[in-house]
Amino acid sequence: MRDIRNNIVFSIAGVHGVGKTTVFKYLQDAFRNDDKFKFYPERYIVKNPTYPLGSINKQIAFRGEIFFLQQLLKRNTKISRYLSKKRNKIVIMDRTPICVLVYSKALEMAPKDYKLILDLFKSIDWIPEFIVYLTADPETIMKRIITRGRISFETNDQAEKQRKKWHERDKDYLLKVLNYYNEFLLSNSRKNKNLTIIQTDNLSPKNTADKIGKIIFKSVTDKKQIEQDSHLDLTNFF
Repeated sequence: MRDIRNNIVFSIAGVHGVGKTTVFKYLQDAFRNDDKFKFYPERYIVKNPTYPLGSINKQIAFRGEIFFLQQLLKRNTKISRYLSKKRNKIVIMDRTPICVLVYSKALEMAPKDYKLILDLFKSIDWIPEFIVYLTADPETIMKRIITRGRISFETNDQAEKQRKKWHERDKDYLLKVLNYYNEFLLSNSRKNKNLTIIQTDNLSPKNTADKIGKIIFKSVTDKKQIEQDSHLDLTNFF
């Protein structure tokens, strides 16, 4: 969302494997020489998680989401400080903080553990944002999950081990995550002008990045008053 210093913050949201981080990197490459843009990856402080995200072990899943929430809080603080000193900047984040609630629900952790995460989430003064939600058919996403580890690991066996550790090969888990993204984001999409949905089944990462670039420039050049909701309306879900 646009703040009083005319800065705008965008987040790219989506389930694991949809191509979110790849698209984020395409945008980084496209605008790396434009000083109006500032990019923040999802794990801004610690690149390697202390706990595997998406573990089927409920206690480890809880610790993983607390860890991730901590990372997003630190990132939120960094961005707030940056924007307080800048004008006319465009910030792009890999992931929205709402993803912590989505994954905590999908991992079916104990109600008391989820309540703790929810209470922590609600206590944080999150930066107002435009959310660009990337989605696709579950079969498409599963195919992308199988191929996405090949860049990060020396062998496919290493990538496959990581996918299993993070619960990424489980289609039922994927469907649960998609379902909760629907509840948190899509169910309120008509009421929230700060959400854009992109169906990526027939789009390459570059094509998706190009679409997001157009959305960004439309938002920057739009002269209409931008609604100042700090977040999507999650009141009913809370």
